[in-house]
Amino acid sequence: MSLDAATANELIAKLAADREAYLGTLDRAHELVAQALAAAGGTNQPRLTTRNIRRATGSTGTNVNVLPADVESVQKGSVFSAEDEPDTEDDESLFVQQSLPPESYDEEGLRRHIQEFDWPAPTRAVLKDILEDENFIKKKCLFPTEPGPVEDRSHLTHYSIFDVGNDGAPLEKQLPVDSTRTSRALTIWNLINNINMDPSKRQAVGRITIVREPSPILFAAVHYCLHKHVDIDELYRLLVDDAPVLYYPPRAFADDMRHRRGFSISFEFFTIIGEGCKPMAWQHSEEHLSDTKSHIPITRCSSTVALSLEGPPISKVRNKGRAAKRITGDVFDPFAPWRVVSVQAYPDWKSSIDSHDSTKHYVNGPEAFMITLRAEYKDAQKRLMEIYTQISHLVRPPTDFMFNRDTRDKLLFEDDEFTYSRRYFWAYQALGIMNEDIQEMVSAYKDTFTDNVWAGHNKTIWPGDESVSSRYAHWRKRMASIRKDMDYDIHRLEEIESLNLEKMREIKGLRDNLFSGTSVLESRRSVQQATITVQQGRNIKLLTLVTIFFLPLTFVTSVFGMTNMDQSANFNSFAIVTLTICVPTYMLIGSLNTTTGLDFWMRETDRFYSYLGRLAAKSLALVGYTPKWAIAMNENSRPEPGDSRPEPEPTNLGVIRPMKGRSQSASEGMAARMNLERPPVMSPRESHLKLDSSASTSEALAISGNEPRIHFHSSTSATGPDLPTKNGQHGTMTTHRKGLTDSGLPIRSDGSNFTAREEPTQQGLFSGLWNWGSKSKKGTGREMEQV
Repeated sequence: MSLDAATANELIAKLAADREAYLGTLDRAHELVAQALAAAGGTNQPRLTTRNIRRATGSTGTNVNVLPADVESVQKGSVFSAEDEPDTEDDESLFVQQSLPPESYDEEGLRRHIQEFDWPAPTRAVLKDILEDENFIKKKCLFPTEPGPVEDRSHLTHYSIFDVGNDGAPLEKQLPVDSTRTSRALTIWNLINNINMDPSKRQAVGRITIVREPSPILFAAVHYCLHKHVDIDELYRLLVDDAPVLYYPPRAFADDMRHRRGFSISFEFFTIIGEGCKPMAWQHSEEHLSDTKSHIPITRCSSTVALSLEGPPISKVRNKGRAAKRITGDVFDPFAPWRVVSVQAYPDWKSSIDSHDSTKHYVNGPEAFMITLRAEYKDAQKRLMEIYTQISHLVRPPTDFMFNRDTRDKLLFEDDEFTYSRRYFWAYQALGIMNEDIQEMVSAYKDTFTDNVWAGHNKTIWPGDESVSSRYAHWRKRMASIRKDMDYDIHRLEEIESLNLEKMREIKGLRDNLFSGTSVLESRRSVQQATITVQQGRNIKLLTLVTIFFLPLTFVTSVFGMTNMDQSANFNSFAIVTLTICVPTYMLIGSLNTTTGLDFWMRETDRFYSYLGRLAAKSLALVGYTPKWAIAMNENSRPEPGDSRPEPEPTNLGVIRPMKGRSQSASEGMAARMNLERPPVMSPRESHLKLDSSASTSEALAISGNEPRIHFHSSTSATGPDLPTKNGQHGTMTTHRKGLTDSGLPIRSDGSNFTAREEPTQQGLFSGLWNWGSKSKKGTGREMEQV
């Protein structure tokens, strides 16, 4: 039977996986047997480690150290020969050799820690349920004891805890078989509350602690066991805050030693709420999970990953900042004992649980940290891709829209509940925010893990390149492989961002089509409503006309229907009165019903009130009183017919101001300079003089004392010989009043007086009264005509 390359590779991969599982089981069985022998008082036999078996079977995995005692105890001729090991001393230097210091914590210490620790605000939000419950701390056991569902939902908490030995292999911590009778929270507590307490067992050089969806008491337990090594308060703050993805590389100049030896990263994005899951109280989530017509039930999710390197610093770096508080900083050995902590708050079932297993070997803590970080990026891809898929299903038209008219109408025209507008708006905004999260994740990775970091040339982030030693050379080769995997995951995130952008354009097109169809429908409804409104206006107009028609008749019949009227009178007077009142009324109403008639009556009404105003002004001028409303009426007079320019405003100094809207001409500038050279005059009043043949221009100048302004009009009256003419029209000299008699009339140069007819400009009486109290200029317009 022939096999193709793909099938052969698949079989080889399966065989390798089975082999690794068998070796891991054999290693654990050997440890149990060694423990039993030690308890029975037997002598310690040479330890056959998993690493030795791999070396003997020709495994190409990474070498670890083999103790000299183990080598010497192998009999001659055995397959486990020291001659088969290449450079034993070099193999010992490839992995971390120093073990973590032993630690142990108990429940009473946790109880005191909860009571006495000064919890910051973000951590108090995480531990709110147990800190605000006064009876909780009084419980005999802080953790639920019975297996199965519990009130604090700790039965949904998932965990992965690995101890990494000096061979680099992570072995998952497990409790004895009878521990399955306890609750999930108590099991996790028993796994994390001690490390390296039994010297007869395999000592751990590193520990990986991953807790997913922990309950409040488990949050407190993690804080109690790890806060001396990792700034757990900072991790909880990053979980609670809605800040984007943040990277905190080793802060060599920080005051807190945990920041100098650690590396912290936080993730913040969205996920779909899993079935049976519930977001944390401090997480932003959808309130109405059942309503999925216009949205998808999503929640804000977060996680943190931290690395802590133990031991003393190996070198110092100098802070060149001018405002630096610390001059020197600490750099820690990448091959020191280490701890990796990951706390995840994802209310779903999409977390990767196979990122660490016994088949992997970690050279040091940074490598295990990067593997954990890559698992977070892969989980982010799965969650974001799931949201993209669900949004695509949400906005995609039904399959029958091409054949069903009702379905097309629903997509084209909005309903009363604005279903599609809400759906498109939510989907468009959700994809935009998701892209912002993706951009933050990508940029944070690229800005932090630069080429210098991967090459080992950075001074604070895991320094040391391949030239330092063979250990560093081996580590950098493995880091190069991790970099390729990380770059691939970053590229996948960028592809998801591109898919989101494309889907946003599609949603925008659907939304625009919906708005266009709805706008057309609304326009048609508006036209229909306008037609109805016009018809109603016509009906109201007809009703008004009928009412107006009977109004004068009603008035006449009411008058003649009075009881004091002569009952024996004939109807001649009634007919005459009826015609006298009704006919003019009907004519007036008929003319007002047309535009021409309305303009005519408005114009004539304005003239009538203007005439009353002029008559009142003349009457008051005869008694020597000029009211303010008459002055304001004259100052606001209309311009001459045919002259669209406004009249210039006189000042107290007799200077003619230039008209607004254009620059001052040369003649106006000269007139202004001449007026400035003259002495101040009385309060100016603008006068329009119509001079006869006996009055010359010089007399007019002597009268006014100001620069004349001449307006041409079509009057047929005699004018002075000195005044110019234009196309047969006679000039009217406009000047400022100077040298007036007590009656307000000008004086001739020979001492005689002009007689004048005051003609205020066309201005309504009520318009003048309106400006009575306004702040007006002094003076009035007069038109003088010599008798």
